[in-house]
Amino acid sequence: MLDIFPNRVALIREWLGNLATDIVIVAVEFNSFRIQVILVDHSALHVREQYKRGVLNGYSYYWLDADDHLIVGWDNAPHHPRLPNFPHHKHLGQQDQREPSDETSLEQVLNVIRVTLRAAR
Repeated sequence: MLDIFPNRVALIREWLGNLATDIVIVAVEFNSFRIQVILVDHSALHVREQYKRGVLNGYSYYWLDADDHLIVGWDNAPHHPRLPNFPHHKHLGQQDQREPSDETSLEQVLNVIRVTLRAAR
């Protein structure tokens, strides 16, 4: 895990550049990490990734506005088997507003956030 974590932080810095004002390390464990990325509009991306034998097998990327309300939350928790693209899904605005997700990687999520924030500037 220790070799993967710095690369993931560097990836966030690379993709978001000056759109990220801070990266807070919440937890780094043997096979997982959690970080919070503070963005220029005061929203935050909560990142959790879990690895098994060096391969990503669990993730959640939750983007919250400045008041901690959900904007979009992407994850692969296997609790919505009827959705296409199971287990990948996203929550839009509320936990109970679920739909399939084409964004299944941190890079894809960062791109959505980057495009959205640049459009709002």
